[in-house]
Amino acid sequence: MRRLISVGLAAVILLAIAPAVMGVLHGLSRSTSEASPSSLACSVEASCDTGEVAVFRMESTSNAHAGTVDGSSYDNVVCCSGAAGLGTDCSGVHDTVLFLSALDNAHVASYGGYPEEVCLSTETEEEVNCTYRTSCGADLACVATISGSTNAHVADCDGVDDYATKVCCYVGAAPAVGGIAEPPDAADSRSGSSSLPYAALTGAAAGVALLAAGGWYARRRWRAG
Repeated sequence: MRRLISVGLAAVILLAIAPAVMGVLHGLSRSTSEASPSSLACSVEASCDTGEVAVFRMESTSNAHAGTVDGSSYDNVVCCSGAAGLGTDCSGVHDTVLFLSALDNAHVASYGGYPEEVCLSTETEEEVNCTYRTSCGADLACVATISGSTNAHVADCDGVDDYATKVCCYVGAAPAVGGIAEPPDAADSRSGSSSLPYAALTGAAAGVALLAAGGWYARRRWRAG
């Protein structure tokens, strides 16, 4: 009887710790796969080189109106490169860089309200994300700077006459950087939390509950035997 109880208790312990172990492994695998910074790089040029995509146009590199690539003839083009399968489609795996009030001679907005979108996209399964921050840091690409969240002018990111709000984009997993204007999702491991991954915590909680229940059951069987 004692041997049966010992075997049963061992089985319960294994069942208890399995979710926690799987949760930790899942969290580690996410951390490993999402550790590499974005390879995206953007700059304002007279024309985009081979391998670069044209995102939108600026009237000037500071205090400027904006236009779409095909709808405007502005000479300053925002060109991006460095990420596999990079494009400017506003469908599939993509994110909006800015909203424009018109195809040409446009003001810009960061959160909608204007009819024209300019986007970054990728043909791979990686994520594309653009946010608006006080600093892009070393691992995010600064696409442009803007004077406000709506009815805004644009400038480049060369450090001369830039605006305080940066349009920061990445393709892949976002590294944890400061200056975030948008609050991170508490359930998203990309927020850079130093705590255990959510899956590990839930697994550990389930394991503790199963272990407690198994111990109670084993004590009852022991007394009954």
